[in-house]
Amino acid sequence: MKIFRVFPIQLAATVLLMGVGSLAAPCLAQDANTGNAISFANTKEVLGLDGLKHNVTGTLAAENGSLVFTKGKKKIAVPAASITEVMTGEDTERAIGGTIGILTMFAPYGGGRFLSLFRTKIDTLAIEYVDTSGGMHGAIFILREGNAAAAKKALLSQGARTSVPAEVEAEAQAKPKEKQQ
Repeated sequence: MKIFRVFPIQLAATVLLMGVGSLAAPCLAQDANTGNAISFANTKEVLGLDGLKHNVTGTLAAENGSLVFTKGKKKIAVPAASITEVMTGEDTERAIGGTIGILTMFAPYGGGRFLSLFRTKIDTLAIEYVDTSGGMHGAIFILREGNAAAAKKALLSQGARTSVPAEVEAEAQAKPKEKQQ
């Protein structure tokens, strides 16, 4: 019966090590200030790009005056000049998701609830853009932690517009939240 006591601990340690290993993967980036291409591997397109399914993982790049999302042989480009708003944010998501995440809820002795506490930090990048016929569209991307600000700066340097400057947004996110009394 010791196996049942050790299993949740081993599973939690394995999940923790897998999560730490996935955060160590580098993004393929160049300096945004030079106007050169900058790309972010393992970016998830949540929704919004025509011709792609939802929740597709690929590479997001800002190059040659446009935002380019590549998944396999499919390449979707949005001209940076047509992007009217670029917004960034910070969030967390479950480290173990999908069907396995739901099935872990049935682990004995509350082990599944314990595993749901493991979270990974992510950055979100949302854009609003106008297509060639004048229709408004939006797209949401999930990037690794710390990459959304660089992606926003790269898009702005390529010709995109925003109502909140990148510096103001960075300062707002960097301030610790004050305790309200």
